[in-house]
Amino acid sequence: MKIQKLTVLLAVLSISLSYGDELVLNNGARYKGTISRNAKGQVEISTSKGTFSYDDEKVSFKQTKINEPSDFTDYQAALKKKDFGKIKTISAAWGKRFQGMPVRWNEMALYGKALIAVNDKKKDEAIQIFDEYFKLFPKGAYKGEIDVMNLDLRSDSMSKEELIKTYSDILEKNTGSEAANARMHLALAKLQLEAGDNWKALENFASVVVLYGDIPDLETEALWGCGSAYEAMGQTKNALFYYEQMAENKDCPYKGKAQAKVKELKK
Repeated sequence: MKIQKLTVLLAVLSISLSYGDELVLNNGARYKGTISRNAKGQVEISTSKGTFSYDDEKVSFKQTKINEPSDFTDYQAALKKKDFGKIKTISAAWGKRFQGMPVRWNEMALYGKALIAVNDKKKDEAIQIFDEYFKLFPKGAYKGEIDVMNLDLRSDSMSKEELIKTYSDILEKNTGSEAANARMHLALAKLQLEAGDNWKALENFASVVVLYGDIPDLETEALWGCGSAYEAMGQTKNALFYYEQMAENKDCPYKGKAQAKVKELKK
Protein backbone atom coordinates (compact mmCIF):
# COMPACT_ATOMS: atom_id res chain seq x y z
CA MET A 1 0.00 0.00 0.00
CA LYS A 2 2.82 2.37 0.94
CA ILE A 3 4.63 1.53 -2.31
CA GLN A 4 1.51 2.36 -4.32
CA LYS A 5 1.14 5.73 -2.54
CA LEU A 6 4.81 6.51 -3.19
CA THR A 7 4.42 5.62 -6.87
CA VAL A 8 1.40 7.95 -7.19
CA LEU A 9 3.27 10.76 -5.39
CA LEU A 10 6.29 10.42 -7.70
CA ALA A 11 3.99 10.41 -10.73
CA VAL A 12 2.27 13.60 -9.57
CA LEU A 13 5.66 15.20 -8.88
CA SER A 14 6.89 14.21 -12.33
CA ILE A 15 3.79 15.72 -13.98
CA SER A 16 4.06 18.95 -11.99
CA LEU A 17 7.71 19.33 -12.98
CA SER A 18 7.03 18.64 -16.66
CA TYR A 19 4.30 21.27 -16.70
CA GLY A 20 6.06 23.70 -14.35
CA ASP A 21 8.04 26.85 -15.04
CA GLU A 22 10.20 27.03 -18.15
CA LEU A 23 13.67 28.56 -17.94
CA VAL A 24 15.13 29.62 -21.29
CA LEU A 25 18.81 30.48 -21.70
CA ASN A 26 20.29 32.85 -24.26
CA ASN A 27 21.95 29.86 -25.97
CA GLY A 28 18.50 28.34 -26.59
CA ALA A 29 18.60 25.68 -23.87
CA ARG A 30 15.28 25.09 -22.06
CA TYR A 31 14.47 23.55 -18.70
CA LYS A 32 11.14 22.63 -17.10
CA GLY A 33 10.76 22.76 -13.34
CA THR A 34 10.51 25.31 -10.53
CA ILE A 35 12.38 28.61 -10.82
CA SER A 36 13.73 30.60 -7.87
CA ARG A 37 16.69 32.71 -6.77
CA ASN A 38 19.30 30.68 -4.85
CA ALA A 39 21.52 31.73 -1.93
CA LYS A 40 24.39 32.57 -4.33
CA GLY A 41 22.19 35.05 -6.20
CA GLN A 42 21.82 32.88 -9.30
CA VAL A 43 18.64 31.88 -11.11
CA GLU A 44 17.96 28.30 -10.14
CA ILE A 45 15.61 25.71 -11.60
CA SER A 46 14.75 22.41 -9.93
CA THR A 47 13.89 19.76 -12.50
CA SER A 48 13.20 16.02 -12.54
CA LYS A 49 16.83 15.55 -13.65
CA GLY A 50 18.39 17.75 -10.97
CA THR A 51 18.93 21.38 -10.03
CA PHE A 52 20.71 23.84 -12.34
CA SER A 53 21.88 27.40 -11.64
CA TYR A 54 22.79 30.27 -13.97
CA ASP A 55 23.87 33.89 -13.72
CA ASP A 56 21.27 36.44 -14.86
CA GLU A 57 23.16 37.38 -18.03
CA LYS A 58 22.79 33.81 -19.31
CA VAL A 59 19.00 33.82 -18.86
CA SER A 60 16.51 35.01 -21.49
CA PHE A 61 13.88 36.46 -19.14
CA LYS A 62 11.69 37.50 -22.09
CA GLN A 63 11.25 33.87 -23.12
CA THR A 64 11.26 32.39 -19.61
CA LYS A 65 7.81 31.48 -18.30
CA ILE A 66 6.93 31.24 -14.61
CA ASN A 67 3.59 29.79 -13.56
CA GLU A 68 1.13 31.67 -11.39
CA PRO A 69 2.03 31.19 -7.68
CA SER A 70 -0.48 29.16 -5.68
CA ASP A 71 -1.25 32.16 -3.44
CA PHE A 72 -1.88 34.57 -6.34
CA THR A 73 -5.66 34.71 -5.70
CA ASP A 74 -5.00 35.39 -2.01
CA TYR A 75 -2.65 38.22 -2.97
CA GLN A 76 -5.22 39.82 -5.28
CA ALA A 77 -7.85 39.64 -2.54
CA ALA A 78 -5.43 41.15 -0.01
CA LEU A 79 -4.68 44.08 -2.35
CA LYS A 80 -8.39 44.71 -2.85
CA LYS A 81 -9.14 44.60 0.90
CA LYS A 82 -5.92 46.43 1.84
CA ASP A 83 -5.01 43.51 4.09
CA PHE A 84 -1.49 44.77 4.77
CA GLY A 85 -0.56 41.75 6.91
CA LYS A 86 -1.21 39.30 4.08
CA ILE A 87 0.30 41.64 1.46
CA LYS A 88 3.48 41.80 3.55
CA THR A 89 3.72 38.02 3.97
CA ILE A 90 3.13 37.14 0.31
CA SER A 91 5.19 39.95 -1.22
CA ALA A 92 8.12 39.03 1.06
CA ALA A 93 7.94 35.39 -0.07
CA TRP A 94 7.72 36.32 -3.75
CA GLY A 95 10.44 38.92 -3.33
CA LYS A 96 12.78 36.31 -1.89
CA ARG A 97 11.99 33.76 -4.60
CA PHE A 98 12.21 36.17 -7.57
CA GLN A 99 14.59 38.82 -6.21
CA GLY A 100 15.97 41.06 -8.93
CA MET A 101 14.26 39.15 -11.76
CA PRO A 102 12.42 41.24 -14.38
CA VAL A 103 9.35 39.00 -14.12
CA ARG A 104 5.69 39.72 -13.29
CA TRP A 105 5.72 38.13 -9.84
CA ASN A 106 8.73 40.17 -8.72
CA GLU A 107 7.00 43.30 -10.01
CA MET A 108 3.94 42.49 -7.89
CA ALA A 109 6.19 41.73 -4.91
CA LEU A 110 7.89 45.13 -5.21
CA TYR A 111 4.51 46.85 -5.45
CA GLY A 112 3.34 45.05 -2.31
CA LYS A 113 6.55 45.96 -0.47
CA ALA A 114 6.12 49.59 -1.53
CA LEU A 115 2.56 49.67 -0.16
CA ILE A 116 3.78 48.25 3.17
CA ALA A 117 6.71 50.70 3.44
CA VAL A 118 4.43 53.68 2.69
CA ASN A 119 1.77 52.43 5.11
CA ASP A 120 4.44 51.97 7.83
CA LYS A 121 5.81 55.47 7.04
CA LYS A 122 9.28 54.10 6.24
CA LYS A 123 10.25 56.77 3.73
CA ASP A 124 13.86 55.70 2.98
CA GLU A 125 12.85 52.05 2.55
CA ALA A 126 9.96 53.02 0.27
CA ILE A 127 12.15 55.23 -1.93
CA GLN A 128 14.67 52.39 -2.26
CA ILE A 129 11.87 50.06 -3.41
CA PHE A 130 10.57 52.69 -5.86
CA ASP A 131 14.05 53.06 -7.40
CA GLU A 132 14.39 49.28 -7.81
CA TYR A 133 10.93 49.12 -9.39
CA PHE A 134 11.68 51.89 -11.92
CA LYS A 135 14.99 50.21 -12.82
CA LEU A 136 13.46 46.78 -13.46
CA PHE A 137 10.03 47.86 -14.75
CA PRO A 138 10.26 51.32 -16.41
CA LYS A 139 6.90 50.69 -18.11
CA GLY A 140 5.43 48.39 -15.48
CA ALA A 141 1.76 47.82 -14.71
CA TYR A 142 2.07 49.62 -11.35
CA LYS A 143 4.16 52.56 -12.59
CA GLY A 144 1.26 55.00 -12.15
CA GLU A 145 0.63 54.03 -8.53
CA ILE A 146 4.37 54.02 -7.78
CA ASP A 147 4.69 57.49 -9.36
CA VAL A 148 2.00 58.83 -7.03
CA MET A 149 3.48 57.26 -3.89
CA ASN A 150 6.95 58.41 -4.91
CA LEU A 151 5.79 62.00 -5.38
CA ASP A 152 3.84 61.93 -2.12
CA LEU A 153 6.99 60.95 -0.22
CA ARG A 154 9.30 63.39 -2.00
CA SER A 155 6.84 66.31 -1.95
CA ASP A 156 8.53 67.91 1.07
CA SER A 157 11.60 68.65 -1.04
CA MET A 158 9.62 70.04 -4.01
CA SER A 159 7.91 73.38 -4.39
CA LYS A 160 4.15 73.61 -4.96
CA GLU A 161 4.79 74.80 -8.53
CA GLU A 162 7.11 71.83 -9.23
CA LEU A 163 4.53 69.38 -7.90
CA ILE A 164 1.72 70.90 -9.96
CA LYS A 165 3.84 70.70 -13.11
CA THR A 166 4.95 67.13 -12.37
CA TYR A 167 1.41 65.85 -11.73
CA SER A 168 0.12 67.68 -14.83
CA ASP A 169 2.87 66.19 -17.03
CA ILE A 170 2.21 62.65 -15.77
CA LEU A 171 -1.56 62.98 -16.31
CA GLU A 172 -1.00 64.36 -19.81
CA LYS A 173 0.95 61.20 -20.73
CA ASN A 174 -1.95 59.08 -19.38
CA THR A 175 0.29 56.07 -18.70
CA GLY A 176 -1.07 55.16 -15.25
CA SER A 177 -3.94 52.91 -14.23
CA GLU A 178 -7.38 54.33 -13.40
CA ALA A 179 -6.65 54.25 -9.66
CA ALA A 180 -3.31 56.03 -10.15
CA ASN A 181 -4.80 58.68 -12.42
CA ALA A 182 -7.63 59.30 -9.96
CA ARG A 183 -5.16 59.82 -7.12
CA MET A 184 -3.07 62.19 -9.26
CA HIS A 185 -6.13 64.26 -10.27
CA LEU A 186 -7.04 64.49 -6.60
CA ALA A 187 -3.54 65.46 -5.47
CA LEU A 188 -3.25 68.02 -8.26
CA ALA A 189 -6.66 69.51 -7.43
CA LYS A 190 -5.70 69.97 -3.76
CA LEU A 191 -2.47 71.74 -4.74
CA GLN A 192 -4.33 74.00 -7.18
CA LEU A 193 -6.92 74.85 -4.53
CA GLU A 194 -4.14 75.79 -2.11
CA ALA A 195 -2.55 77.93 -4.83
CA GLY A 196 -5.86 79.75 -5.43
CA ASP A 197 -6.34 78.30 -8.93
CA ASN A 198 -9.91 77.37 -8.02
CA TRP A 199 -11.30 76.71 -11.49
CA LYS A 200 -8.56 74.24 -12.44
CA ALA A 201 -8.91 72.63 -9.02
CA LEU A 202 -12.63 72.20 -9.66
CA GLU A 203 -11.93 70.58 -13.05
CA ASN A 204 -9.63 68.00 -11.46
CA PHE A 205 -11.95 67.30 -8.52
CA ALA A 206 -14.79 66.83 -11.01
CA SER A 207 -12.64 64.49 -13.11
CA VAL A 208 -12.34 62.14 -10.13
CA VAL A 209 -16.12 62.16 -9.57
CA VAL A 210 -17.04 61.71 -13.25
CA LEU A 211 -14.29 59.38 -14.45
CA TYR A 212 -13.45 57.40 -11.32
CA GLY A 213 -16.67 57.41 -9.29
CA ASP A 214 -16.31 53.68 -8.61
CA ILE A 215 -13.48 54.39 -6.14
CA PRO A 216 -15.59 55.43 -3.09
CA ASP A 217 -12.82 56.87 -0.86
CA LEU A 218 -11.46 59.09 -3.61
CA GLU A 219 -14.92 60.10 -4.79
CA THR A 220 -15.86 61.37 -1.32
CA GLU A 221 -12.71 63.50 -1.13
CA ALA A 222 -13.40 64.81 -4.62
CA LEU A 223 -17.00 65.75 -3.76
CA TRP A 224 -15.74 67.70 -0.76
CA GLY A 225 -13.16 69.32 -3.04
CA CYS A 226 -15.84 70.39 -5.53
CA GLY A 227 -17.77 72.05 -2.71
CA SER A 228 -14.61 73.74 -1.43
CA ALA A 229 -13.65 75.03 -4.89
CA TYR A 230 -17.12 76.50 -5.52
CA GLU A 231 -17.11 78.03 -2.05
CA ALA A 232 -13.69 79.61 -2.72
CA MET A 233 -15.10 81.14 -5.91
CA GLY A 234 -18.07 82.56 -3.99
CA GLN A 235 -20.58 80.29 -5.73
CA THR A 236 -22.52 79.34 -2.60
CA LYS A 237 -25.43 77.65 -4.37
CA ASN A 238 -23.15 75.25 -6.24
CA ALA A 239 -21.09 74.60 -3.11
CA LEU A 240 -24.26 73.72 -1.19
CA PHE A 241 -25.21 71.20 -3.86
CA TYR A 242 -22.11 69.11 -3.00
CA TYR A 243 -22.14 69.68 0.75
CA GLU A 244 -25.82 68.69 0.97
CA GLN A 245 -25.15 65.42 -0.87
CA MET A 246 -22.60 64.48 1.78
CA ALA A 247 -24.66 65.81 4.70
CA GLU A 248 -27.58 63.56 3.71
CA ASN A 249 -25.46 60.43 3.22
CA LYS A 250 -25.39 58.48 6.50
CA ASP A 251 -22.29 56.51 5.41
CA CYS A 252 -20.27 59.54 4.33
CA PRO A 253 -17.20 60.15 6.52
CA TYR A 254 -17.55 63.88 5.76
CA LYS A 255 -21.15 63.97 6.98
CA GLY A 256 -20.50 66.02 10.15
CA LYS A 257 -18.26 68.54 8.38
CA ALA A 258 -20.74 68.80 5.51
CA GLN A 259 -23.67 69.45 7.87
CA ALA A 260 -21.68 72.25 9.52
CA LYS A 261 -20.90 73.74 6.11
CA VAL A 262 -24.56 73.62 5.04
CA LYS A 263 -25.61 75.40 8.23
CA GLU A 264 -22.84 78.00 7.79
CA LEU A 265 -23.58 78.76 4.14
CA LYS A 266 -27.35 78.88 4.59
CA LYS A 267 -26.99 81.69 7.14
